[in-house]
Amino acid sequence: MLISVRATATYELPSESFVLLMVEPARKAPDHRVVDEKLVTSPAPFCVLGTDHAGNPQRRIVAPAGEFRYEYAATIEAEPNVAVPPDADEHRPQDLPPETLVYLLPSRYIQSDRFRQMAQGEFGSVPSGGKRVQGVCDWVRAHLKYEAGSTDETTTVMDTAVVRLGVCRDFAQMVVALCRGLGIPARYVSGYALGLEPFDFHAFAQVYVGGRWYNVDATYDGVRAALIPIAVGRDAADVDMATFTGPNTFKGQKLDIRKTSD
Repeated sequence: MLISVRATATYELPSESFVLLMVEPARKAPDHRVVDEKLVTSPAPFCVLGTDHAGNPQRRIVAPAGEFRYEYAATIEAEPNVAVPPDADEHRPQDLPPETLVYLLPSRYIQSDRFRQMAQGEFGSVPSGGKRVQGVCDWVRAHLKYEAGSTDETTTVMDTAVVRLGVCRDFAQMVVALCRGLGIPARYVSGYALGLEPFDFHAFAQVYVGGRWYNVDATYDGVRAALIPIAVGRDAADVDMATFTGPNTFKGQKLDIRKTSD
């Protein structure tokens, strides 16, 4: 299917700032291909596209004082998102690809080492693999209440476990924490989601079972039609859409994500 994406945001900068911008998906990935794209930013003396430590596309920008604005537009050919197969096998640690091992470890916002006992208690008797991952997602959706504005960028998964409130960021981080607690590699993803209302950047998780990464989204009871990763990381700190070295005031953003053809 072809998906049209348009994302804009505006910030006010009191002084020159170095900006890391992550709104451009990889041009080619297992489940999508960028057909065409264009990024326009407010005038900047330096704007270079590179990659971060995880291989995610990362735009490096020097933005002068004043209004900083970006507009990203793309047409993306995406494969339909698929559910984790119930019979997808979990892997022994020694059989995992080396690049997946970091996603078994605790991180800044996901203290997964604190969730091992809870994860084993809740899901230790559930059949391993895809069925266990689905059990984690169902548990998170049943035990967390989605409430806009209930958390912020400082909220950790430990906080979420206490208040049982959150947004997509918190649902994704809880899935990651519980899967890591079970010994299943899991990573945090920022991306574009087809069918999300209202339009917004979306956070979900990816789990490594059956020899590949699968998208899982505990905010939705079912399988979203398409999920296009922008960036993957250990937690939300790794994949922030816009990171500024200096102070800034967020003035607003607008997204539009639509299916244009099959």
